[in-house]
Amino acid sequence: MDNKTLTKHVILLVNLGSPNSLSTSSIRKFLSAFLSDKRVVNLPKILWYPILYGIILTFRAKRLLKQYTKIWLFNNSPLIHYTDMQATKLAKTGHIVKYAFSYANPSINDVLSEIHNTLVPDKLTIVPMYPQFSSTTTLPVFDSISEFYKDKYYIPEIKFVSDFAANSLYINALCNTIRESWQNNGKSQKLVFSYHGLPLDIIKRGDAYFKHCELTTKLVVTQLGLTENEYIMVFQSRFGAQKWLSPATNITLAALARDGVISVDIICPGFVSDCLETLEEIAILNKEVFLNAGGVSYNYIPCLNDNDDFINVLNSLCD
Repeated sequence: MDNKTLTKHVILLVNLGSPNSLSTSSIRKFLSAFLSDKRVVNLPKILWYPILYGIILTFRAKRLLKQYTKIWLFNNSPLIHYTDMQATKLAKTGHIVKYAFSYANPSINDVLSEIHNTLVPDKLTIVPMYPQFSSTTTLPVFDSISEFYKDKYYIPEIKFVSDFAANSLYINALCNTIRESWQNNGKSQKLVFSYHGLPLDIIKRGDAYFKHCELTTKLVVTQLGLTENEYIMVFQSRFGAQKWLSPATNITLAALARDGVISVDIICPGFVSDCLETLEEIAILNKEVFLNAGGVSYNYIPCLNDNDDFINVLNSLCD
């Protein structure tokens, strides 16, 4: 280590990732890495791989290309764009900041290799960009960190941020973006909290995700002073035939409209960067569901992305 610069503290932001280019081949590569992870789909390979490689990668990639085309931002995936911006802004606070993705480039392994080849940190803070812990998102990051260090001869002090579901600055940031939306667009009849869904079996095995979603929602509505009739918590992005967390976002939005709710604000607190699941599924598809069922006004509240409030959240997690 004599010929390298000793760096006291390096921060690594890690998100799930997305296709690195707007092409079916890039989408297939991303889906293959993502859906091959046993943390994400815990089925025997003999059952799952024929479905993954025979059906999903063959047909779904073409459909997803059309969906990604709708949301591609600054010649890049929105998630990759905003992760880069988050790292850039956080670095301006004085930290050395890197970012990586679990299933896309730059990979966790490659970025950690670069860090140790050039910086040699004596402290490394890992921030999985998932406010609510889940074994399907947070633990794959932990797995990758463990895999990288298992055969190394030097390990820095490591801080792993498992969640920030109740972080006061994170709750404040969510409340501020909701208030800003109300100020600019007016307050709707119902505030809808839409989180990514999970199969119920995973929750029953001990995953803390559902409890963390409840906690975040409770803290936000308490700070905003909302009554029970003014908000609802739902779950999006169902996949497969398993029983998932409920109520489902699309079914609930249609039911709300049929029951006479004419206006909704919808926010996705489980995502810190806008992506396919927010910009296409929520802002476009579910808007159509609500309006077609009789709703009149549908307002999607963007993710925290690279706003200053969220950079303050990240800064607080790295102390």
